[in-house]
Amino acid sequence: MTQTLSKPPATQTKYNITWEKLPDDFKLPDDPVENIDQPLLAAALREALELAGFIIASMLIASNFGLCAKVNDKTVVKAPDWVYVPSVLPAELGEVRRSYTRTAEG
Repeated sequence: MTQTLSKPPATQTKYNITWEKLPDDFKLPDDPVENIDQPLLAAALREALELAGFIIASMLIASNFGLCAKVNDKTVVKAPDWVYVPSVLPAELGEVRRSYTRTAEG
């Protein structure tokens, strides 16, 4: 008698993702950058935009940047090596931007 093994039914995890401004008291992780080439790559990417005349005051270019979202009501922070956003709202005078929230930008 041959027994056939069947695969368990596929489960799909439901993700509820929201984009919210970080609370003022939220502590961002201070993990070191693992990629030693990251500063050189970030500088080269920025320089390419600058040489092409694409750098304007309304854009956001950052490295060692925390990209934050709430996933199933838990704040998740990822740190891409470099980020470019072509147009953002200006920060208030003297304000240090701690986060970028796409849905709050317009």
